[in-house]
Amino acid sequence: MGPGQPKPLLCIGERSMIGRVADRLRPHVAELLVATDRPDLYAGLDAGCLRDHVPGYAGPLAGLQTGARHALATQSRDARLLSAPSDTPFLPEDFVPRLLGGTRSERLRVASSSGRLHPVCALWPAVALEFLADQHLDAQAAPSLRSVMERFDVEEVPFPSSPAAPGGDPFFNVNTPDDLGLAREFALSRG
Repeated sequence: MGPGQPKPLLCIGERSMIGRVADRLRPHVAELLVATDRPDLYAGLDAGCLRDHVPGYAGPLAGLQTGARHALATQSRDARLLSAPSDTPFLPEDFVPRLLGGTRSERLRVASSSGRLHPVCALWPAVALEFLADQHLDAQAAPSLRSVMERFDVEEVPFPSSPAAPGGDPFFNVNTPDDLGLAREFALSRG
C-alpha cells in the first residue's frame, strides 16, 4: 500500500479495517489479541497486543506463532486459536460460529469461498499450536502458511458468496490502493 498509515488502520467508512475485524470477532472470543511488530499502533483498539517474536516482518506465520505461544502459556493444553487478517473488513457475520462448528475437533478448520482456501481465516487446534510455537522462524526465510497447513488434517469450512462484501467475496482483503477504493465505495453504498 506504500508509505503512510499502516494498512490495518486505514478506514473503511467510519471504522478502521482492523476495528471492523475486531468488531466481528469480539462477541465470540474469550480474548481478543493483535499480534504485531508495532503494538503501540493498536493501543486504542480495546484488544490486547502481543509483540511478534520474530524480528522484522515474517508475515502472518509470525503472528500465528505469537498467538500460539500465548494461548499455550495462558490456556489449557487443549487451547484453540482463531485467526483472521486485519485487512479483511467484510468478514461474514457467522465467521466465528461457523469455524467453531460446535466441536472440539483436532482438525485445522480453514475458511474457504469460491473454491479458494483463506489460510489466515482459521481455527487452529492445540496440536497445530504446539507445532507453531516450536518453529524457528526467520523473517528472511519464513515458510509459507500453506506449507505449514499441509502438516495437519485440514477441514475446509465453505462460506457462500455474500452481498455484504465487494464482489460477493466474504473474505475480500485490501492489498492495493484500488482495493481500498473499492472497499470504501462499497461501504459508502451500503450506508
